Amino acid sequence: MSIFQHLRVLIGLAVIAVLYFALHIFVASVSANHVGVEFNRIDGKVEPIPLSSGWHLIGLGTSVMEFPTFTQTYTWTKSSTEGSPTDESMNFQVASGIVINADISISYSIDSGKAPVLYQKYKRGYEEITSQIIRNAIRNSLNNYGTKYDAEGLLSGGKIKLAEEVRTKINHEMNQYGIMVEQFGFVNELRLPENIQTAINAKLQATQEALRSEAMLRKNLADAANAVAVAKGQADAKIAAAQGDARALETVGEAIKKYGAEAAQLKNQTLWIEKWDGQLPTTSLGTNTTAMIGVGK
Repeated sequence: MSIFQHLRVLIGLAVIAVLYFALHIFVASVSANHVGVEFNRIDGKVEPIPLSSGWHLIGLGTSVMEFPTFTQTYTWTKSSTEGSPTDESMNFQVASGIVINADISISYSIDSGKAPVLYQKYKRGYEEITSQIIRNAIRNSLNNYGTKYDAEGLLSGGKIKLAEEVRTKINHEMNQYGIMVEQFGFVNELRLPENIQTAINAKLQATQEALRSEAMLRKNLADAANAVAVAKGQADAKIAAAQGDARALETVGEAIKKYGAEAAQLKNQTLWIEKWDGQLPTTSLGTNTTAMIGVGK
């Protein structure tokens, strides 16, 4: 190979190298479902207009930071099988200074139009913003609002209200920078100091036993009331029957008094008729008697 051929090869390699570095220096690509934020590494200037997905020409000394435009969910737990293998759970204080340990989950998205504002504020990518900025905001909010609740209140439903207060607080602080928290909540059960948990469990057990005793008492009272009602009903029925019998006897007695004489007279007349032989009497004893005397010829 001649010297000119060597020169052409070297020149070709040099051109390729120049093009390669030029592409990396003056051309940037933004992934799908992301926006890019241009910032100058020399003076720190951030371009206010975000770059859409695709290829873009950029200036000398300029880099592009990507931010996703879709909803992201992050979970910080104590378990090594959820999220990170390290313990990422959070501690926060509630009333009386009791410290609670909790597993946290958050879902948020970034307003693509505010991505430059977000980068200008924190000078970090979205992963660092999540693991540092948002995580710290969550911890601070939990401690600020958690002191309004006691441990037992959180376990009995207060944690839902607390989670909503934290979500609202973070949105209030970070919406202006394009962070929109869509969901925030506690994963798994809250973990309390062992002595506090034991006391709460004992109280819950006592409450349940009291409720069972109260229910049993109500049942016994209801059964007793029912028995009294049945007995009263039976007694009322007997009284009503006795009163009916008395009224019946009274009616019979009155009937006998009223119609007894007439019945006796009617019976005598019946007997007289039965004994009459068809002959008219020859002697009369008066008009007010029914006696019959046989008179011979």
